Amino acid sequence: MYDVLKTDPCSQVYKPERQTVVIVDSDGSQLFYMSILLERLDFCIRTFKSAEEALDTIAIVHPALVLTEISFSGMNGVEFLKKIKRNPLTHSVPVIIITSLKNDVVKGESLREGCDAYLAKPVDGDILYLELQKVLGITARQFIRLQTKLNVIVGDEPVMQNSVISDYVTALSEQGMYISTSTPKPAGSHVPITILLGYERIKLEGLVLYSFSRESGPLKTPGMGIKFVSIPPEDRRLIKSFIKREIAKKMSLT
Repeated sequence: MYDVLKTDPCSQVYKPERQTVVIVDSDGSQLFYMSILLERLDFCIRTFKSAEEALDTIAIVHPALVLTEISFSGMNGVEFLKKIKRNPLTHSVPVIIITSLKNDVVKGESLREGCDAYLAKPVDGDILYLELQKVLGITARQFIRLQTKLNVIVGDEPVMQNSVISDYVTALSEQGMYISTSTPKPAGSHVPITILLGYERIKLEGLVLYSFSRESGPLKTPGMGIKFVSIPPEDRRLIKSFIKREIAKKMSLT
């Protein structure tokens, strides 16, 4: 069985710009799922199967956020929340409860004790994403933005067989994407685009919101941010399904 507690991307690669999230749940599969989801959203993750295990780490690491279940053997989630909120060293750490427990009394007590959000399992990735942005004060995006790498054709010209496609999507959501290209179009341009999504070809019209050329500087990747202007509903559903599969595909590991 895969032991999620042994995975610690924070200790392997330190990126100071990544925010650390502590996840506490006695269910190993839930820990693994939440870890994969949040890693895909570029958070640094630390996981624990009990509240007692997590408390010392929270005091030392001071994470950006704690996600916790309510039902534990030993210290339960409400007691865990109180320990965090009544400790001067950790009282400012936001806490989101994600639980299968259906109990309005417990929910009310959790909110009174300073819980920032109280969500029911199974929580949809989009809903969690919005709550994370709200709690952490991140500039809100309605949809999950997936870091990826997909070939893309910009323009109407057909691509010859065996030709090399040099442009690719590096970030994708249901409403837009970022295309890495050496020949970005200027902001305000409307461009036809074809995304090569596995065996599917998704054709749409995009509006260039911003673009960076090579002359923009060494910290800017040449490319352009695209908003979808015209896309068939079935193709939007294909993109949404692709994003959710990519987020959760490591769940198939045994």
